Amino acid sequence: MDKIWEELHSTQGWGKYPSIEVVTFVARNYYKFDRSSVKILDYGCGQGANTWFLATEGFDTYAFDGAPSAVKKAEVYLATKGLKANFDVMLGDDLKYPDSYFDCVIDCAVLYANRVHTIKKMLKEIYRVLKRGGKTLSTGLFNSKMTGYGTGDEIEKNTFTNMTGVLEHRGMAHFFEKNEAVELWKEIGFKNITVDEKIVTQHNGNLIIAEYILTGEK
Repeated sequence: MDKIWEELHSTQGWGKYPSIEVVTFVARNYYKFDRSSVKILDYGCGQGANTWFLATEGFDTYAFDGAPSAVKKAEVYLATKGLKANFDVMLGDDLKYPDSYFDCVIDCAVLYANRVHTIKKMLKEIYRVLKRGGKTLSTGLFNSKMTGYGTGDEIEKNTFTNMTGVLEHRGMAHFFEKNEAVELWKEIGFKNITVDEKIVTQHNGNLIIAEYILTGEK
C-alpha cells in the first residue's frame, strides 16, 4: 500500500455515505435474505462509509484497511451511530480471513491504486475468502477517459504516479481497459462477470471521472 493513504486519512476527513453502486448491488442481491446471516467484507473500508451502510442494514459486517488512521476513524464513526462491525488493519493482498468465509466482498475504489501484479494478488485473496457462489463488486476501476490519465510518470503500462487531474496527490493509479479487467477476473476464476461504465463531469465540465464497475461470482 502506498504510504500516501495513511497520510491522507490521518489529515483529512472522507465521505460519510455509501456510493449508489454499493447500495444498489447490496439491495438487489442480499435484501431478500436473513441479513444477520450474510457476511459482507468492506474491502479497504477507508473511513467507513460503506461499513456504516452495511451495519445499518443489519448485515454481519467486516471491514479492513491498510491505513490505521482510516480504521480508527471508521470505528469511531460507527460507534457514534451505535453500530458495530468487525474491524482490522491489514493489506488487501494478504487477508487474515479463512477460506470461503464471506458471502460478498465489496471493493470501492481500492484495487486501482496498485501495480497489476499486486492487483492480481488482491483478486486472488478476494476469490479465496468468498464462499462458492459468493459475489464481488468493484467500483473505481478508472479508465483512460479520466481527467489526468497519461500525466505524471508511467511506471508500467497504464499505471502512473505524480498525476494531475482527479487523482492528483493520490499516489499510484492503474487505468483499466475493459477487456483487461474482464480477463484479469476470469484468470483468477470469477464467472458471470458484468462490466458497466460510469462517466461523471465535475467543476463545470473541467474534470471527468470515468470508471468501470465490475461484478463477478465465485
